[in-house]
Amino acid sequence: MSKITLQIELDELQAKHYLQWLCSQYNLTMADVWYSDRYRNVPTGERGPKVLADVPHLQGICRTRKALEQLLGPVSERAQ
Repeated sequence: MSKITLQIELDELQAKHYLQWLCSQYNLTMADVWYSDRYRNVPTGERGPKVLADVPHLQGICRTRKALEQLLGPVSERAQ
C-alpha cells in the first residue's frame, strides 16, 4: 500500500475543535472495541497494540491527533 500525505489548512479554532473531535472518536471507538468479546482474553499490555492492528483507522486518528497537538502546543502555552 502506498502512503498518502494530507495537507489541510485550518484556523486555530477549527484545529482545536477538530482535535477535540478526534479525541472523542478515538475514545469512543477504543472503549467500544476494548471490552468486546474479541479481546476479552488478550492481556491488558497486549490489548492496545492488538486493537490498533485490527482497527487501522484508529492509527490514523492517533497520528492526526498527535500532529495537531504538536502544532497547537506552542499556541496553547502562550494562551496560558
